[in-house]
Amino acid sequence: MLIVKKHSLPTVRLNGEVGAYIFDGGDHGAAVSAFIVDVPACLGPHRHRHPYDELFVITEGTVVLEADGEIFEATPDDVCVVPAGVPHAFHGSPQGRVKMVNIHAAAKVVTEFVDDPAPAAAEYEYDHKS
Repeated sequence: MLIVKKHSLPTVRLNGEVGAYIFDGGDHGAAVSAFIVDVPACLGPHRHRHPYDELFVITEGTVVLEADGEIFEATPDDVCVVPAGVPHAFHGSPQGRVKMVNIHAAAKVVTEFVDDPAPAAAEYEYDHKS
C-alpha cells in the first residue's frame, strides 16, 4: 500500500487559494489519477477536456458542471461521468463551496484547455505539466 501526502502534490490555485491537488497515479505506481477538489462558490477551472473519461464524485456541496453545452447541478447523491474529449468546466454553486474527487481513467493527468466563451471568474494557476 502507498500513502501520499496531499500537500506534496501539484496544485491548481484560484485567486491564490489552492482549489485542487493533482494526483498523477503513474508517479506512484497506480493506473488512475485524480483531482482532489475544494473550490469556493462560483469558482472553478477554465474550460478543458481530457483524452479519457473523467468521473466526478461530489462529497460536499453542489457543483455546477457544464459539459458539451449542457449544464447540470450535481450533489453528493450524484456521480457524473464526462466522456473522453468532451469540453467541460465546473464551479461551486452560489450557495457555497464544493468538495469532490475527480477520477481520471489514466496513469497521468492530461488536460487541454479550450476556448471558453465565458470570461474568467478567477485568477487561475495550473501547476502541472500535462
